Order: sequence, then C-alpha cells, then structure tokens
Amino acid sequence: MKIDLSFSGDVASMKIEGILNSENAHLLQEKLTEVLKSDALLLELDFFECRNISSTGIGKILLFYKDFIGKGGEIEVIRSSTSVYELFSMLKINQLFTVNA
Repeated sequence: MKIDLSFSGDVASMKIEGILNSENAHLLQEKLTEVLKSDALLLELDFFECRNISSTGIGKILLFYKDFIGKGGEIEVIRSSTSVYELFSMLKINQLFTVNA
C-alpha cells in the first residue's frame, strides 16, 4: 500500500493505492493523525487505485471522521474504485460524507 498526502491551504489531499488491511492500517493512522494536527478543514480522499479496505482500515477512517468533524472538518471521497465505492455504500458510510465513484 502507498499513501501520498499533500496540503494546499486548508485542504488535505490523500491518495491511497493498493490494499488497505490490518498489516498496514497503522500507516493510514499516521497520515490521518497528521491531517488532524494540521489546519486542514477538508480532507479529500482518493481511493481510485485502492483495491480493497479491511475492517481495520474502515475503523481507522471512522474514528478519524469523528475527531475531524469535531474540529469542524469535512471529508470527501473524490474518487474510488468500484469495490471501495460498493463497500462504502453497503456500510452506509456514504451517508456520513460524500463518496464519489
């Protein structure tokens, strides 16, 4: 798995490639903590090159969502693979924030 994180003003952009699972979810946690500690108010997630997300990865995203919304932040999935889009829809995560296919 590869994660690229960049900042532009109050927008953080994160691109996740590969498979997000319990073995590498700590890398996602580190990047999400970096976003939380920044001045970013919008996190744009790009899951287009992400083939699958395990329950551990989903958990990290949901815990981050709670903390980030608490500080006035917003999350948007700007692109996602079909499998990630279907997973987010099935889990109703798309009711918490925008998830684009």
